[in-house]
Amino acid sequence: MLRTSSDAFPESKRVMSDIPYVVRVEFGDLARETTKIVGKPIACHKCNGFLLSVEEIKEDPKVGKHFNCTFCGTLNVIEGEVVVAGDEADFEITPPPETIDETTGIESAAGRAFLALIDVSGSMAGANLAAVKRSLSTSIDSLAANSPDTLFGLIEFESGVVARNMETGEGFELPRETYPSLDQILDATKKLLDRVKMVNVGPNAAKLKKHVQALRDQGGTALGPAVAMGYVVAKHRNVDRVVLLTDGLANEGIGALEGYQVTPANEYYEKMGGMYRKIGTSLDVVGIASGSGMELRTLGLLPEATGGQMYYVQPNELDRSLSELAGASLLGRDVEVRLVTPPGMKVKDASGVSRAVVEELKEKAEGRIGVVGEDHELYFEVEPDGKIETPEVPIQVQVEYTDAEGARRVRAVTKKLKVAKKEEEIVETLDPTVGATFVAQKAGEESLRGDTKKGKERISSFRAALKKTAKGAPKPVAKSLDRADEVLASEEESMERLEEMEMAASAGAPSAMADQMSTAQLKQMRKASKELFEEEED
Repeated sequence: MLRTSSDAFPESKRVMSDIPYVVRVEFGDLARETTKIVGKPIACHKCNGFLLSVEEIKEDPKVGKHFNCTFCGTLNVIEGEVVVAGDEADFEITPPPETIDETTGIESAAGRAFLALIDVSGSMAGANLAAVKRSLSTSIDSLAANSPDTLFGLIEFESGVVARNMETGEGFELPRETYPSLDQILDATKKLLDRVKMVNVGPNAAKLKKHVQALRDQGGTALGPAVAMGYVVAKHRNVDRVVLLTDGLANEGIGALEGYQVTPANEYYEKMGGMYRKIGTSLDVVGIASGSGMELRTLGLLPEATGGQMYYVQPNELDRSLSELAGASLLGRDVEVRLVTPPGMKVKDASGVSRAVVEELKEKAEGRIGVVGEDHELYFEVEPDGKIETPEVPIQVQVEYTDAEGARRVRAVTKKLKVAKKEEEIVETLDPTVGATFVAQKAGEESLRGDTKKGKERISSFRAALKKTAKGAPKPVAKSLDRADEVLASEEESMERLEEMEMAASAGAPSAMADQMSTAQLKQMRKASKELFEEEED
């Protein structure tokens, strides 16, 4: 779960200043079995670093049983049962809840739930809506066969927004007078909640497909109100994945991308993304190409914030993207990450998560990141804060999350790094794949913010530093550095293509090219090491 640029950490900023020191957190490792412990780990009251070993515990007639924190040196008195973390452990701090209502899942935090927000506006008429129906039906069959306990829900939107009772098919419309106000939409949806039912896919597949086939196109696109309604349903039905399918520009109610808005659309979707993230729900956006633009740069704020995916597809490609989303397993929901380091080390930057979370991690070395899946990786750039006087430094990553059964867990991994006074000591065990992936992700983040040129320059600068380091590196390391340079050369070319698209796309109006560009930028920002360095990882 925890991999670093090198087994040695620079004593000060003057040691190897041109290559960032990076820590990688691999969330796919949550699927791997490790030491399981029921109970809460003993933590330092100052820095929250976990007690690693019983050997650290001391007895004193005045103080009693205590330990001095490995990370910050603070004295901590121990009361109650002794629970140690070791180098790696997984703690169950809250057991899974019991499911009370298997039909609706209202009282249960366990299991999977899939909520579809479907655009049925006039622009969806014909091939687009037919493709949505076909793809949703295929996904329902797949879930029924492979994950029959998954709860399924449906909200459809055009000029009106309708949530359904999936037991009966009855629809309940969100009052249209609420559309301009988020607070009014949230309040109105809460009043409808008792009638909005989700059902298990397994025994209800035929019924669900019948509801899907009944979808009809009409009216405008009240996308913003639908996202808000979906939030309330997701929160109160404990939905882990919401998928938004649309082919047009949001043009009615809050979140409209046309005309004057009291709340600008980018502010609205960024806020909604943060709200979904805080309840541990992933929101994916699937844009169906229709010739006109959807402004996916703005809608992309939803998957960026929540750890979701974004696709820009032709109608005939919809099956694959929906199948991927329906079949993807989330390893953790409502995920909080903390990096614990001793004095003399600090977090300079981070990547692989939304911009808001990056700022949290930079400020506090901890943040709530929403949901994580198999290929999700988080990167911390860490640097010396002054001069480190000790011969080694410990670092610990703590990942607190809700698992598939609804249990609240903490995975803790600790690693000790040698403190290096010379660059050569770092280069001896240098793993350039860690820093290279971080740089590629940051370049994607900068591109998504509208500065692709800066992202390209970041990659170019890092490549120059790798070439310089390779000259004096041991042969195995030099080979890895050359491979990293080859991979980054390809990423630099990708950034050049994005830059060309950025220049060609009209700044004033949504366009298909701009939507393709935004989708590629978000993908670049989330690109994992396994995708960049497939051969080496295998």
